Formats: sequence, C-alpha cells, structure tokens
Amino acid sequence: PRPPGRPPPPPMGAVTIELPAGLVDPGESPEAAALRELKEETGYTGSSACVSGQLAMSPGLTDEAVALVVVEVDLDSPANRVPEQALDESEFIRVNRVPVKALLPTLRELERDGCVPFTGLYTLAVGLQLGASGLADASAALST
Repeated sequence: PRPPGRPPPPPMGAVTIELPAGLVDPGESPEAAALRELKEETGYTGSSACVSGQLAMSPGLTDEAVALVVVEVDLDSPANRVPEQALDESEFIRVNRVPVKALLPTLRELERDGCVPFTGLYTLAVGLQLGASGLADASAALST
C-alpha cells in the first residue's frame, strides 16, 4: 500500500493492485511494450510466451481495448536477482511477489485494507482458485 501522506491515485481514490501494464508506443508491438513495462515497473526481465488478440475492457462504456501478453520471468537469472525499477516521476509502484496459491487470499486481505484490485488480476486469482479447488472453494473465497 501507499506510504502515509501520499494521496490515492485518481480516478479510483484508492490504492490499486495491478499487473504491469502500459501503452504501446508507436511502432512497438504489444510483446515489446509488455517486456518494457515489466522492466520499468518491476525491474524484472522476461520473455513473451504468448499474446492475445484484441480484448475489450468495458465495451458498454468505452472503446478501450488491450492485448494480454503472458510473460515468463526466470527468477534465477542474474538479471532478476536484484531487480531495479525505472519508474516515471509520476509513478509510485511497489512490487509484491505473491505465491500463486496465495493470490486470491492476498487480494481479499488488501481489499479489507481499502485497496482496489484490477479486474484482470482478480479474475486471474478466481480462475486459479477454481482450477485448483473447484467452485465451492472459490465461492467461499469470494464471500465477504
């Protein structure tokens, strides 16, 4: 979460829990943008495993679309042993590495602390829970 005295980012009015993401620069591929944003926001390097086609974010409200890039990060690589972020002046990002099995409970705990998870990250966490334990455990984990 955000340090004391630092206001929540607009427009959510709360600390958000997100995946690395950003805009694709002119002439840049979604894969290249994803690897650039991963390095800038987390300090980690990786390789693109696969990329989706165009995905709608909220088609009833906006024409915003994204591409989902799955990135593999080798935590044993010397480049990833001591990752250093390269944030823009306006960015405040704290990296939280969470074990896959703990993702949904961690997001729920952060919600109780007033944070707002990014939809894609929360959907991933629920999907992982469903795959690992089935509907009953995922439903219990979603209950407030």
